[in-house]
Amino acid sequence: MNTSVSANQPVQIAQSIWKLFYSPDSSFRILMPGNPKVEKQTVKTKSGNIELNMFTVERKQEDVKYVVGYVDYSSEYIELLNRNNLVEKALENGRDSVVKKAKGILISEQKITLGNYSGKEISYSKPGDKIVKQRIYLVDKRLYQVSVETTKRRQKYLTKSIEGFLNSFNVAS
Repeated sequence: MNTSVSANQPVQIAQSIWKLFYSPDSSFRILMPGNPKVEKQTVKTKSGNIELNMFTVERKQEDVKYVVGYVDYSSEYIELLNRNNLVEKALENGRDSVVKKAKGILISEQKITLGNYSGKEISYSKPGDKIVKQRIYLVDKRLYQVSVETTKRRQKYLTKSIEGFLNSFNVAS
C-alpha cells in the first residue's frame, strides 16, 4: 500500500518549559522550569541579621522544587575568611546549617568549583521521604545555594532535569 504524506503538514514542536532566568541584579543566571517566585527573608546569625533572597519554582505535578538562594556577607567577614583560610570552613558551616534546618541526614558531599570559586555539592534526605541535591558556592561576598528537592521515588525520573538545572547555574563575571 502506497501512502503519500503532504509536505505541508504542520509540525508540532514541543515548547520547553525551561527558560533562562536572570536575577534582578544580574548577578547570576540559570535555567528554570517556569517563572520563579521571589522571596526575601531576614535570617538571624551570630554576626547580625542577613537577608536571604530566594527564587523558587515548584512543580507540584512532578513533586519537585527548584531553588536558588543567596545571602550577602559583609566585606569584613569575607576578608576575615580569606585572611584565615576559612572559606572551606564557611562552606562546611553552610552545609551543616542547611542540613540541620531541614532536619536532614547528609548522604554525600564533594568539593566543586564554579570557575575560580570554591563550592560544595551535597545530597541529603529529609522528613517526608524527600531528597535534596544542593550546590553551595562562595562568590566574592555572596553565598549561593542552588538546590533541587524531590521525593526519593521521583528522583530517578528527574535525573536529567536536576543535573541540567544545577549545571546551568552561572554567575556574572
